[in-house]
Amino acid sequence: MKEFNDYIHLAVLGNMAGEVEDEIPNHNKKPIDVPFGIIPTYAPIKEEYDSFLKEYPISSSQIAIPTIYDNLLLEPEVVLDCDVKYYNGSILYISPKRFTAYNNAHIHRLASETISENFNWGVNSKGVATNWIEIRDFSERGTLSNYNIVSYIKRGSAIEAYSLDTEISTYALLYNNLIDWTIKAVNNQREGDGLEAMLPILEASNYPTKMLLSIGSTPITEVGNRVVVEDGDEVFVVIYDKYRYRPESIKAYILAYKTRNTLYDGMVILQQTAYLTK
Repeated sequence: MKEFNDYIHLAVLGNMAGEVEDEIPNHNKKPIDVPFGIIPTYAPIKEEYDSFLKEYPISSSQIAIPTIYDNLLLEPEVVLDCDVKYYNGSILYISPKRFTAYNNAHIHRLASETISENFNWGVNSKGVATNWIEIRDFSERGTLSNYNIVSYIKRGSAIEAYSLDTEISTYALLYNNLIDWTIKAVNNQREGDGLEAMLPILEASNYPTKMLLSIGSTPITEVGNRVVVEDGDEVFVVIYDKYRYRPESIKAYILAYKTRNTLYDGMVILQQTAYLTK
């Protein structure tokens, strides 16, 4: 899946309370702002630059575990496909066009200097569903307000909820507030607390006019708190119309999708199988 290789891929970090603390290097457990910052997970950086961000991470079917020593965690998120305009080397506006289910998976490596190093470890370190939902109205009463997001993990014959069934409208920032915050964060963020300055990355990438913007991980269950993704596990991230489907029925739809590859109106499903690379 190289559909998004000309895009800049950015992730909002900490757009729900309690999401971000474990991802910040040397975090002292004091309260933090929500959102905390924005990180790059992929950038189409020019050849003369050396950066791990050049490694294209997207897959719609597989998720890679880099080594047996890395704890891989599922991060179910909403991702927006956006148009971007610039003025004098800064972002002028971001316009979301459609959305889908995203796995912003990450690992924990204590030696990492930046948070983004734990979010891109190469091929198949991210997941994006193949089906998208068009955004007709990006406002509080618009398209996204009708949808929930939930995730599951399947190990052997057991399938359990990895994240809580969550209304998309409960993100701390969404709609124009999210876009305004993102523009300000990209244009003004400086290095520190594991974050990076974003404008030099955009410049090195020839100012991409397309963006994948993942808007923050959703709360996880007790299972998600104690389980790390292992070789052979299957993970699912589902976004569904809450007025068409009942939360308790989603597991059945996942199993039908898995066996028959069935598509449903008002629902997108990302399914990935985990594998150990070495």
